[in-house]
Amino acid sequence: MKNIIQKLKILNNRKYKRSPFLIWVSIVFMVMILTFLLIPISGIEIPSRPFMIGDIASRDIKAPKDFLIEDKASTEKNKKEAEEGVRPVYDFDTKIIQDTHKKVSDAFRLIQEIYLTNIPNLYLQLEEIESALSAPEDEVSAEKKAESKMLAERLKDEMREIETGSSFKDKEEEFKKALGIELSQKSLKTLRWHHYKPAIVSHINHIFDIVMRRGVVGSRELLKSAGPGGITVRELGSENEYVIDTGKILAMNEITDIINKSVKSVIEKRHKSLQRVVTEICKKLAQPNLTFNKQETELRKTMAVESAKPVFFQIKKGEMIIREGERITSEHLLKLKGLTSEKKIYSTVMLIAGLILFIILILYLVWIYLQRFKPRFVQRGENLLLLCVILLINIIIAWLIIGVARAVADYTSYIDISSYLYAIPFAAGPLLVAILFDVEIGIVFTIVTSLLVGFLMEGEFSYSLITLIGGLVAVFRVNQYKQRSAILKTGILIGVVNILTIIALDLINSSIFSVKGFHDILMGFVGGVLVAMVVSGIVPLLESIFHVTSDIKLLELSDMNHPLLRQLVLNAPGTFHHSIIVGSLAEAASESIGANSLLARVGSYYHDIGKMKKPEYFIENQPDDNKHDNLAPSMSSLIIISHVKDGIEFAKENRLMERIIDFIREHHGTSLITYFYSKAKEKEDPQHQLTQKENYRYAGPRPQTKETAIILLADSVEAASRTLTEPTSSRLQGLVHKIISDKFVDGQLDECDLTLRDLHNIAESFIRILTGIFHLRIDYPEIDTEEKTREGRDANGDIFEKSAKEDNIRLPQDKNNDSENIRRLKRAG
Repeated sequence: MKNIIQKLKILNNRKYKRSPFLIWVSIVFMVMILTFLLIPISGIEIPSRPFMIGDIASRDIKAPKDFLIEDKASTEKNKKEAEEGVRPVYDFDTKIIQDTHKKVSDAFRLIQEIYLTNIPNLYLQLEEIESALSAPEDEVSAEKKAESKMLAERLKDEMREIETGSSFKDKEEEFKKALGIELSQKSLKTLRWHHYKPAIVSHINHIFDIVMRRGVVGSRELLKSAGPGGITVRELGSENEYVIDTGKILAMNEITDIINKSVKSVIEKRHKSLQRVVTEICKKLAQPNLTFNKQETELRKTMAVESAKPVFFQIKKGEMIIREGERITSEHLLKLKGLTSEKKIYSTVMLIAGLILFIILILYLVWIYLQRFKPRFVQRGENLLLLCVILLINIIIAWLIIGVARAVADYTSYIDISSYLYAIPFAAGPLLVAILFDVEIGIVFTIVTSLLVGFLMEGEFSYSLITLIGGLVAVFRVNQYKQRSAILKTGILIGVVNILTIIALDLINSSIFSVKGFHDILMGFVGGVLVAMVVSGIVPLLESIFHVTSDIKLLELSDMNHPLLRQLVLNAPGTFHHSIIVGSLAEAASESIGANSLLARVGSYYHDIGKMKKPEYFIENQPDDNKHDNLAPSMSSLIIISHVKDGIEFAKENRLMERIIDFIREHHGTSLITYFYSKAKEKEDPQHQLTQKENYRYAGPRPQTKETAIILLADSVEAASRTLTEPTSSRLQGLVHKIISDKFVDGQLDECDLTLRDLHNIAESFIRILTGIFHLRIDYPEIDTEEKTREGRDANGDIFEKSAKEDNIRLPQDKNNDSENIRRLKRAG
């Protein structure tokens, strides 16, 4: 029993604790990005050159420290040499050779198959005949030679008969198509004379290899870019790469001589006709397989130039750069530029260090404020991350619009760039924070944003003021964001406030009655409208990514057509009715103490969704029999406790926001299930005393916010009020005060920030709502059945029955800790 309770506590008590890693990563990221965004337009000025060539130095100038000066002439020379040293890159297509080999073999095989179909082993017999006839007489007998001649004549007759057939001529046409070149009848006759022997295929492929392996280009002109070092050849389809001399490469007009020489070295002189045919085929099959790769060549040249190291010469500390009265030369000017560059780098480093220090200081102060006044906000790392993201989005949008404004101002000078900058939606960030968090954080965010905008705008006071006033307007309208259209209204209002602020500034600067003043006012209003557009587009995205809940999202969740609420109506109608009443109580109580009434009402709708898993075990969903009658109190308490865990699982499956899940997790706190604990105590052996309260308490945690604490009280009050047989105003008042007192004494309200005044106001609102729900009705007299049926139809024509008195004694749920109600139930049972 204890183990089960402990597991439930582990599952349910999921407070979000600060993640040090996430905090530090967020801080470092924020500092880096903000520094990067603020540096380019934060007033870094490159000092102008103080001297010109030919000027007279007015004072001695010494080097304050050691520094290096780049010798640009030598550096450029090194880069040029590096670029010229890159060989042109050519791609060598080896696939042409492979494809040609296959093409020749396939084409000749078409003819060879005709011969072999009619004369099996033909080519083997021809080799044997040729070997016998060409052999010396002392090696082969005269009879053998005579037989070979007779066999040769017979084969010749058979082959002539094959070659004169119409099918053979058709095959020769297929042969030419397969080969992909045109051959004359004379060449075909030569091939027929040699019977398309496999040796011819070997000769063609061998000679083709000799030519193509050297590399063939379309024209020698394509090799002009190559220097004396040759070219770099890359074999396509492999990583092979090598350098080759351009003299070994062939142009298309140079391959004839190479083919002729190769043919004469491979084919015997007596077969001149075959030499001619093989030469013709090789020439027609040859094509360029070496192409210049300009892109790769340029890339390698660029890499070579970039890898060339600059040349420096050193200036030592105290070294005299120029003396007073000396005429400035190009060498002096080079040293002075190096010294100025050192100063510029030094000032840039100082500026970056100052910005980093300032940003860290601001973030630290914000962190201290959140820890001191918003501890629950800090406990959730997602909140800090979202706050960082909103700040970055706000600054990045401003940074981008500044860039666009400068480009537009350069293109057209009609509107001054300072006017365009009023169109930046500075108040978008504060408005997002107000919608997603609260007023206090929104005010702090507005102040931080206005300070950063001051740096972004190079210290222009007017833009910081626009940001501050517009942001405060957005934040102070936090209670208005109940519909998405309210964002547009706020944007228009911010535009109007921007106009008033700009008019005030222009009056101070005496520029109101000018074209620029009109442009300032126009762009200020555009900036307010852009705030609404940016926020309307970003809010749904942030809600989805970070699972935060705005009032707009809460209104969507309060829709009774939400899948979970529809499922609750069907599976647990009594629980649904209970949740609606709790919502009314919580909303009224929240309004009475200034809490978020919308959040409380929506949280009430979903706080008991876990009962859908086993609805029949909860009294509001039991039509007749009580399932707990046949169960041990310990098992009943486990079933009751499990509805919190089940509710959390349902909520996560349906992607409810974490703030809604908090209501499910905390709406019982660590309350005692009084009814089943008392029942267990009655059944236990008085001598052993094994029943412990810890086994009959919810896993918690206790309510952490005013809203979840109100739900805890409203839940218990609504359930307990159902047990009153005569719910008069005085009885309801006593019941409400007793339940609130019991929860307070039990420590269920220790971790939220409700005050005693808040509890008093909550009790008054509960009593007012419950008195309205349980108001007295007129006891109608009995009438005849026929008249009762006729008059007892409602507006829809449905028959209903009225009873003068109903039995309101029901089993109190686990929420009821009222001992008086327990005794009343025992008497009723």
